[in-house]
Amino acid sequence: MDNKNNALLFEYLRSILYDAEVKQLDINSLDEPFQKLGLGLQFLEKSVAEMKSYSEALAKGNLSVELPAKENTLCENLKSIHADLKHLTWQAKQVAKGDYSQRVSFLGEFSEAFNAMTERLEEREQFLKSEAEREKLHAQELEIEVYKDALTRIGNRLYFFEKLKELLPIEKKMVLCYCDLDNLKCVNDHFGHEEGDRYLRRFVKVVQKQIRYKDVFARIGGDEFCIILKDCPYEEAVNKVKHIQKLFARAYEKPYPVSFSCGIMELSDELADMEIKDIIRRADELMYIEKKKRKDVSALVLAEQNSAAQE
Repeated sequence: MDNKNNALLFEYLRSILYDAEVKQLDINSLDEPFQKLGLGLQFLEKSVAEMKSYSEALAKGNLSVELPAKENTLCENLKSIHADLKHLTWQAKQVAKGDYSQRVSFLGEFSEAFNAMTERLEEREQFLKSEAEREKLHAQELEIEVYKDALTRIGNRLYFFEKLKELLPIEKKMVLCYCDLDNLKCVNDHFGHEEGDRYLRRFVKVVQKQIRYKDVFARIGGDEFCIILKDCPYEEAVNKVKHIQKLFARAYEKPYPVSFSCGIMELSDELADMEIKDIIRRADELMYIEKKKRKDVSALVLAEQNSAAQE
């Protein structure tokens, strides 16, 4: 009889451990002294089935799986792994959000690999941020250069046209001064282009000292410059230009005349609808009128000097 009971119990235990579908045990087929052991094996069957189902879910990455019953001690280690995986998943999500302070200390060799990964990711992000900032600064520098005159380092023609287009609708009181540096061709021809470049830079230096930071100053051609004096009455602009002309004329002792001509015009609201090129053309015309007057005066002075010398 014992052999029969042992055989039934052994076969049931073997089926619990190895069969995909467990062969059920009929408790009543056991003699009474063996029925308690049979009930114990049935509890084991339930615990093993629960452990297999639980471990299969974890192996597939299902961290939302329901926890086994508390009395199932076979799943204690799996529960610990489950809790670790859930916490590790949360940490991975934090890293994905950019929190590279996350560290793992409870998973042995995996902890070392995870921590090394987050450190490399942090280093990589810092490098990319640094590169992005460098590229941004480089782009800003290039943009600035686009609007700079290479020789004088003030604004160029593009800068001036865009600035004037920007200011016309919003600034109510501005004066445009269209300046033409006298005798630049003569200086280049007789003293060389290096001296001509110095002549241009001297003019820029004198003007910059006399205008404000908020004013606009640009070189729009070889010997042509434009100044926008913001919040400046016309009469004040005229006096300022005359003052600059005097300063420039006596700032440097050169074997050639040092001067510039300037056309001055108010930029009123009615000009806001005009093309920029038309505004520049009008200022240019005013400049040539002033240049002609200056030449006429110089010719008259020279004639008087010659007449006095002959007498």
